[in-house]
Amino acid sequence: MSSSLSAVRTASKSIDGLVQQRYARAVAQGALLFTESSVYKHREQGEVFEVRYVPVLAKKPSSKPKEKQHTKDFVNPFLPYDERLHVKRLGTSHHLLLNKYCVVPHHLLITTAEFRQQGEPLSELDFKAVLETIDSLSSRNIVFYNSGEESGASQPHKHLQVLPMPEYLDAPPSVGLWLRSEPPVDCVYTSE
Repeated sequence: MSSSLSAVRTASKSIDGLVQQRYARAVAQGALLFTESSVYKHREQGEVFEVRYVPVLAKKPSSKPKEKQHTKDFVNPFLPYDERLHVKRLGTSHHLLLNKYCVVPHHLLITTAEFRQQGEPLSELDFKAVLETIDSLSSRNIVFYNSGEESGASQPHKHLQVLPMPEYLDAPPSVGLWLRSEPPVDCVYTSE
């Protein structure tokens, strides 16, 4: 990594306090709904996975994202987004928002600034927004994209999710499984 890029990354690690402040304010204002969950650790192929059990989600209506957006009562929560959940703009193409329905504190969403369909392949701009986000947080995070109905996607507006990684993990368990597959070295990126 070039020294100038390294300096930019070091200087940009400044939004942790902003995320914590906005989270506390959103909870106090009732803009964000934190739901308690039970945590279980599951070991699979030598990797520890954290599984969260959230009984209230069993009552969540099942809907397919593409069908949902065509119903008469559909409201896109990201256009316009709730200002109380906004953390920062990511370039011109994305926003960083707090997840209104979180089961983990400081659960973030990277949303497209204009409507894009959830399930579309990730674009270069999506990856730039992800890198800007993880490089501006000092803690380790897991970023994922529910890109289809089978993955649990329920919101038709394109968004990625950012979760703080549990402190007991050195890396997301999926990384350990992937690295065991011996990927080409030039396919591996870390933000550290």
